[in-house]
Amino acid sequence: MRELDADTLAALDGSRPADTLTVWAWRDGVLVVPEPLEVVEWSGSEAAGDTTKIGQTLSLTVADPDGTLGAWRFDDALGVAGTLLQVIYRVGGAGSLNYGWFRVTDNEPDERIDWRVIDEYSYDEPDAVLPAHKRMVPIVTAVVKLEATDLTIGPDRDKFEAPQSPPSAATVIGEFKRLTGAYFRTVVEDGITDLGVSRKLVYDKERLEACQDLLSRINARYRMGGDGECHVYRPGTVPVWRAAPGSCLVSVSRKQSLDGLYNRWVVEGKDSKGKVVRARASIESGPLRYGGPHGRSQYAYSSEMITSYAGALAYAEELRAKFLNSLAVELTVEVAPRPELQAGDRIEVGYPLAAGHVAYFPGEITGIRRGGSPIPTVTSLTVSCSYYDVSAALSRTDWAGYLTADLPPLTWDRIPATWGTAPLVAWNDL
Repeated sequence: MRELDADTLAALDGSRPADTLTVWAWRDGVLVVPEPLEVVEWSGSEAAGDTTKIGQTLSLTVADPDGTLGAWRFDDALGVAGTLLQVIYRVGGAGSLNYGWFRVTDNEPDERIDWRVIDEYSYDEPDAVLPAHKRMVPIVTAVVKLEATDLTIGPDRDKFEAPQSPPSAATVIGEFKRLTGAYFRTVVEDGITDLGVSRKLVYDKERLEACQDLLSRINARYRMGGDGECHVYRPGTVPVWRAAPGSCLVSVSRKQSLDGLYNRWVVEGKDSKGKVVRARASIESGPLRYGGPHGRSQYAYSSEMITSYAGALAYAEELRAKFLNSLAVELTVEVAPRPELQAGDRIEVGYPLAAGHVAYFPGEITGIRRGGSPIPTVTSLTVSCSYYDVSAALSRTDWAGYLTADLPPLTWDRIPATWGTAPLVAWNDL
């Protein structure tokens, strides 16, 4: 989460005047527009995940009363040759927080020119349609549409010109800082354990992907903070905020899809004699059981690295385990404006059930959309909740004073190795 002082946090939890956005434009450490940009409309998005490279984007429509902000040259005030936007979110009736720094990637003026006749003493144009002392002048009304991306666009554009390897005694965090230090400083959050990096590792072309791969070795991710710093963090296990009905929660919706719901994994390879080896692993009980009402849905995989039946079976079981561990219920959650939330935060989402109780589902924010014209409207969150956490919450019968903190986390090490003979949850109760 972005940092907030206690008074501002209290204001977010109560009624307050309208929030506002303040945006300054900088290049090379110098303000290129002397006043904050006049924001007409804006929207922002954030994403989190193990494969997400660029986490935050920003779209702005800014007023351009004198027609000077629409770029012609790359180094114009809001041109794309290095202009940075400093965004400050001001909470109505309270303080503010630094929302982030973004690089301008697109500048699209929308200009309208009207001609008006004005009086100008002594002006007389030969053969003019207008009489003497009258002059036609252009009146420009304009807005400029800007697209901007967080500072990770720097190392993402900066490719390796030739393959390179880490220096001696390198570590994951040290390499991350070395590869990105020209673009931002790095803050390592609590809970991160650094590891050494082999000199045999080769970085090929993509700098930011190399950084991402490095962090995956220590089960960490990165995301940009409000002051242009990059945070290396691990997804939390304890919710940092609760979206509660009757408070800040506006709506919750969900959707199921049949796509990708496999129930058998078929792995093929070839032994040393060239004979095909094939193994299968299936879901044997529950609503997704192979051959049940869900039907049959196979995922096929083949590799020359598979050279025995035992190897094929082990990998089929590994694919099944990964699938079961990734089962999730994705919620679309709309809440009152909450600028402190970030993609990657773990929260709880309350949902009123038909029985008259509220169930709280823990999950990770994987996406955020914000915006306003210019006053911020609702914040839309995409929250990924473990299927097993949701099942456990729905299966509870003692709803009085229910808190998800009462339940131990359900992780893969609690799923029996012989899946199907002893399922993790009581599927028949769903």
